[in-house]
Amino acid sequence: MYKRDYILRMIEQAAEMLHKVMFRRQNQQLREAMELLNQAMRQLLGVGSKLIHALSVKDLLALLSKDGEVDQGKVLACGDMLNAEAVLYADSGDEAAARAAGAKSLELLLTARELDAREELREEFVDRIESALALVGRAPMSASLLKVLIPYYEAGGRYGLAEDAFFHLLDELERLRESEERLEQLGVGIRMYERWLGLDAEALARGNLSKEEVEDGLNELIRIKKGILEQG
Repeated sequence: MYKRDYILRMIEQAAEMLHKVMFRRQNQQLREAMELLNQAMRQLLGVGSKLIHALSVKDLLALLSKDGEVDQGKVLACGDMLNAEAVLYADSGDEAAARAAGAKSLELLLTARELDAREELREEFVDRIESALALVGRAPMSASLLKVLIPYYEAGGRYGLAEDAFFHLLDELERLRESEERLEQLGVGIRMYERWLGLDAEALARGNLSKEEVEDGLNELIRIKKGILEQG
């Protein structure tokens, strides 16, 4: 109960600060809104926007942890603030910065969500993840982001989106020439498709896939993996 009360209090504090930020946004005071948001980040999270974006998600989570345990209250508050930052950047016409803020929020929230299985926090995470997804849109995503996005889509029964994200991941790893990682992810993908073969047609259809598409996708991954192993 203590932890939940603490998390809710962190969310409320972030909401109060963001209300002030959005008030300035509504009055076309974008620079003032951004400065206030950065102050709020420092006050509530102990770290400003520049450092948040400079750190990897792994290092950021370490910074938002205490005694080896991720502070989910700070993670959720950070997600709110990064989403707000993305909105402010979009308003100012800086689409690249807006997508970067949304992507950082998305990867942070997805990664932290996997570290905490408590059902009571699921809705808090999902709301923010969906907001970040909308902010990122169809922009290219990093391999690290795609790797945590795929299981999120699968868990939600959004199999078509999971498939799209998985093939984007394979393309990105090929572009980066990460051969070993690509081979490892092919194994992950094959197991994912094998799970989908065990689903009924109705469940797959709700997720925007058919049994035939699953079989085709599985055969394609097996073919790619076989080709890589024969070359190596």
